Amino acid sequence: MHLSVKIALLAIRVSFGLFLLVWGLNKFVNPEGTSGIFAKFYGIEGLGAASSMIAGGLQVALSVAIILGLFKTITYGTGLAIHAVSTLATASHILLPLAEGSNLLFMAGLPILGAIFGLFVARRDDTLLALDNIRTAKA
Repeated sequence: MHLSVKIALLAIRVSFGLFLLVWGLNKFVNPEGTSGIFAKFYGIEGLGAASSMIAGGLQVALSVAIILGLFKTITYGTGLAIHAVSTLATASHILLPLAEGSNLLFMAGLPILGAIFGLFVARRDDTLLALDNIRTAKA
């Protein structure tokens, strides 16, 4: 495996983990906004502050595990699933990005989804600074 590929996988892993981390922290900082997002995009009404913070805590833990390269099949797969659902929830914006009332920024979800899919597929090759390698080497 070329070092350049390992560096690319590390960059995707860390940037995706940071992306999820910020959204996880937002659930603590702005539970009302989180409730609005869940109602508008997922059809889940009345998400309380406690539920938002629980979801945020789980997302922060997932983000840290992804950044550290821990339990890659589970964490990368879960991150991929979360982002895929989020991307599907904004499909109207993605399918008609220039329509009135749409938001072009939702298009950014597509290359993120592609990168995460690539990271998941190549997870065994993602070894640079990945704690899974240290954990499994000691076992």
